[in-house]
Amino acid sequence: MNKAILLIFFTVLFPARTFPQPAPDYRHADAVALSTPDSVGRSIVALSSYFGANLHTVRDLTRAFYTWTATSIDYDVKNMFSFRPKDDPQSIVSRALLDRKAVCQGYSGVFHELCDKAGIENYMVLGYSRQNGEVVTINHAWVVARIDSSWYLFDPTWGSGFLLNGNFTRKFTDEYFMVSPAVFIQSHMPFDPLWQCLHYPVTSRDFLRGTLPKNDTARYFSYPDSIVVYNRLSQKDKFSATFRRVEKNGVTNSSVAEYLRFLQQSIDIEEANHQNEVQNQLVNQFNEAVNHYNTASLLFNDYIGYWNHQFKPARPDAGIQKMVDSCNYHLAQSRNILAAIEPEQETLRQNKELLLKAIGENQKHVNEQNAFLKEYFMTPKASRGALFTRFPGPVGKNR
Repeated sequence: MNKAILLIFFTVLFPARTFPQPAPDYRHADAVALSTPDSVGRSIVALSSYFGANLHTVRDLTRAFYTWTATSIDYDVKNMFSFRPKDDPQSIVSRALLDRKAVCQGYSGVFHELCDKAGIENYMVLGYSRQNGEVVTINHAWVVARIDSSWYLFDPTWGSGFLLNGNFTRKFTDEYFMVSPAVFIQSHMPFDPLWQCLHYPVTSRDFLRGTLPKNDTARYFSYPDSIVVYNRLSQKDKFSATFRRVEKNGVTNSSVAEYLRFLQQSIDIEEANHQNEVQNQLVNQFNEAVNHYNTASLLFNDYIGYWNHQFKPARPDAGIQKMVDSCNYHLAQSRNILAAIEPEQETLRQNKELLLKAIGENQKHVNEQNAFLKEYFMTPKASRGALFTRFPGPVGKNR
C-alpha cells in the first residue's frame, strides 16, 4: 500500500516532460541564485535584498527566486499529506527557510513572498493536479505572477526533484518556470477558476474528463478585469466571491469540497470579526459620549463651587458665562454622539438610555443657570449679591 502511494506522488510531484519552453538566457540569474550565501537564506528580507542588489529585471528576479527555492529546499516526505488550506502561510514559510524542508505550500510560499518583496504582482494558488491521464485529488500549491503585463504560472515544488521509493532526490528542472496558462491547465487545476488565467476557463468536469472547453463566446471570462475587481474587495468579500466561483465551477472531488468548507469557515470568521469591529466602534463612540458628559459634569461642578462663593473672586461677565457655555457644549456633544449610534446589544442600549436621561437632568440645571445669569448680568453690580438669596442655587456636588 505504501509503495502505491509513493508511486502516485512520484508522478504528482515530478511528472515527465510536458512543458517544453523556449530557453532564454538565464545563466546570470541562475548563477546568482546558486551562489547565494547561506547567511542570507534564512529570511525573506535578506534574500530579497541579496537578489535585488544583483539582478535588475523582473524576469531575472523571478528566475532567481524559482531557482533558489527549487534548489535550496528539500521535499518533506514525512509531511507530504499534511497540507491543509487553513494552515498559516507565514509560519510555513518560516519553517521552510529554517529547516530547508517543505511540502508544496512551503515552496510556493517562499516564491510568493520573494515576489511580493520585489513588487511583482503574484498570487499563491491552491488546487490539485492530473498526471498520466489521472486526476490526483491531493491538495497542491503553486504561484501565478504577472510578468511584463502577461500572466504565467510557477511550480517550484515540481522543479525541485523527484520522489522514488519514499526518498527525495533533488534534480532541478525549469520546466515549471514561467509556464503559459494554456499549457499549465493541462496538469494543474486551481480550486478557483479565476487563477487559471484563461478567457475560457476549464470546469472541474472538463478537467476530470481531460477535455478543454470550446471558445464559446457565451463563456468568455475577462479574468484580468476580474483580478482588478478582486483586489478591491474586502477580505470577506474575496472569500465570498471565491466561494461562488469554486462552487459554480463544479464540486467533483473531496479536495474541492474541503476547500469550500475552508472558504465558508473563513467567511464566518470574517463576519464575526466585522461584527466585533462594529460593536467595538459603538463602544468607543459611547465612551466618547461618556467622556463629554463627565467633562460637562466636572465643569458644572466648578461653576457650582464658584456660585456658592457668590462669584468671588470676581471675573468678567463673559468669563462667568463661558463656564456655563462650556457645560452646554459638552452636553450637546455627548447627546449628538448618542444620536448617531444604534446599538443592538441590550446592555449598550440600556446604557445609552441611562446616559441620555442623565444628560437631560444636567441640561435642566444648566438651563436654570443660564436663566439666572441672564438676570444676574442685567442687574446693577451693587445689587447682584442679593440674587444669590432670591434664586435657588444650582444642584451639584458642591451645594
